Amino acid sequence: MNLLPAVAPLPAGGNLVLLGGYLLVIAAAAFLGGSSIAFLSLGHRRLQVLLSFTGGVLLGVALLHLVPHAYLEFGRRLETTMTWMLGGFFMMFLLERAFHGHAHHTADGGEPATACLHDAADHDACHGHVPDPRQHATSSRWGWGGAFIGLGLHSLADGAALAAAVTADSGHGAGWLAGLATFLAILLHKPLDAGIIATLLLTAGWPPRFRRVINIVYAAAVPLGAVIFSASLDLLGSRQQAVTGAALALAAGGFLCIAAADLLPEVQFHSHDRVLLSVALALGISLAWGITVIERYAHPHSPPPAKLSRGDSISRRGWQRAIPAAAVRPRVRGSGEFPGPRTPARRSGFAVGESATAGPESRQR
Repeated sequence: MNLLPAVAPLPAGGNLVLLGGYLLVIAAAAFLGGSSIAFLSLGHRRLQVLLSFTGGVLLGVALLHLVPHAYLEFGRRLETTMTWMLGGFFMMFLLERAFHGHAHHTADGGEPATACLHDAADHDACHGHVPDPRQHATSSRWGWGGAFIGLGLHSLADGAALAAAVTADSGHGAGWLAGLATFLAILLHKPLDAGIIATLLLTAGWPPRFRRVINIVYAAAVPLGAVIFSASLDLLGSRQQAVTGAALALAAGGFLCIAAADLLPEVQFHSHDRVLLSVALALGISLAWGITVIERYAHPHSPPPAKLSRGDSISRRGWQRAIPAAAVRPRVRGSGEFPGPRTPARRSGFAVGESATAGPESRQR
C-alpha cells in the first residue's frame, strides 16, 4: 500500500526548469565554499564529520540510485551497466592519481602545515597531527593548477551526471523529485572542492581578485557540464537512452571511487570520534536510502502489465496467462507440421505472434 502522496508530474519544459534550479544552487554553493576560506574555518572535527556524512551520501546515491537507473536505461542489461560503472571508477581513480584532486584536509581553512599527510613515511605524524614544515617547501605558486584541472574535469562529469539523472527520472515519472539524490550528492561535496582550490591559491600568495576569478570559473564547471550533455542529447537520436545510462553508470563509479578511495580512508586515518564519524556515515547512507524510497513510491519503475484480451497478439511469456483454456485448440501433429523440436511456444497449437481467435484458415502455412 502506497502511503506517500503522489508527486505532481512535470509540466512541459519542467525538467529544464528543475535542472536550472539545481545548477544555480550548486554553483552558488561552490562559490560560497571557495569564498569563505579566507575568513571561515570549519575546524578539524567538524570537517571530518562532514566528510564522513558526505561519503555515506555518495555511497548510497551511487548504489541505490544511479546504478538502478542506469540498469533501466540500458534495457535491464546488468553486465553493460556494471562495465560502465567500473569504467567510471577507474577513470576517477586515474584522475585522482594524476591531479591529487581531493585533498580535503586542506579545506578546513587552516594552514597546510597542519594537514595530515597520507604517505607511509608520514603516517605517525598524520595520526598525531604534528605540523610538518616540509609542506611549506613543496607548496609552489602554481601548485593549485593540478587540483583545479582535476576537480574541474570532475565537475564537468558531475554536471553531465545531474543532467542525465534529471532526464532519466523525469522519463520515469518522478515529477519534481527528478534528480534529487544526485543533486544532494553533488551539492554536499562541491563547496569542499572549491575550498581546496581556494586554500591552495591563498597559501601560494595569489591576490584576491585572481582567486575570485578562479573561484567563479570553477563554480561554473558543473552547469557547463550539464549544458554540454543536454545539448548533445538532441544530436544522438535513438541513442539517447544508452548515452543517459552510460552517464549514470559512469557517475556511479566516480562517486564510489571518491567515497571508498578518498573520503572514507581519510576519516579512517583518525582514531578519535569513531562513534561520531560512524554515525555520520550511517546518516548519509540513510538519507540516500530515504530519497530512493520516496522516488520508488512516487514513480514505480516496473508498472504491472495491462491484461490482454482474447483478440490481442500473444507473446512468448504471456500466452498462458492471457488465453482461456477453451480458446486453445491443439493441432493434429502431422508430417512437416513441426519440423524442429517441440518448444513451449508451439504446445499451445499456434505459433508465437498469432492471434488466439484466428481461425484455422489464418493459421495455415
